[in-house]
Amino acid sequence: MSDRHDDPANPGGHGGDSHGGGEREQAGTPAPSGFLRGAGVVAVAVVIGALVMPAGTRAPLRVTTASQSTPTTTSPSTTTPRSSSTTTTLATIVPGASSIHVLVVNGTSITNLAGGTSTYLRSRGFLTLPATNATTKVTGTQVYAVSGPSSSATEVTTALGLTASTIQPTTAVVPVRSAAGANVIVVAGPDLARLAPGSSPSTTGAPPN
Repeated sequence: MSDRHDDPANPGGHGGDSHGGGEREQAGTPAPSGFLRGAGVVAVAVVIGALVMPAGTRAPLRVTTASQSTPTTTSPSTTTPRSSSTTTTLATIVPGASSIHVLVVNGTSITNLAGGTSTYLRSRGFLTLPATNATTKVTGTQVYAVSGPSSSATEVTTALGLTASTIQPTTAVVPVRSAAGANVIVVAGPDLARLAPGSSPSTTGAPPN
């Protein structure tokens, strides 16, 4: 007589229990390979995150761009030269002066006073004779009318910027060696020194022309 009982719900008996229990344990335990795959995915994600996060929070690299400097060409400034005009004051020609012959003599020690005075009178239109020296020195210019109208002496006196008192009486002796060819004689005195170019007093000999 056997102790084994048939179980209608478990036809396999104990043998069936042993096999069935083993199958149930295998079914309830998850496969190791699936666990490993999940852990590997998590590990990879952690590694990627560790690599990505510092890059995201890292300060941006300084990139130095070499600036290209374009040379600036400065065109030379064009300077318009200023025209330097020299104003020359021309002496006014005295009407009728071309008919008056003037002899100028130097009555001072100022060099070339008679010559400078003659040059000035020519610029006013007068005709002048060669300058010479007076036979005496004077303290002021004297004008003599020796021939022709007396108005000629007035014209010369006015042209020289002198007063009428400069004209001497017709009876006065002219301090010259010769009055030939002259209508008016001017004995240049110190008051005409402005007409002597580069004038300087002469200390010896006769007063220069």
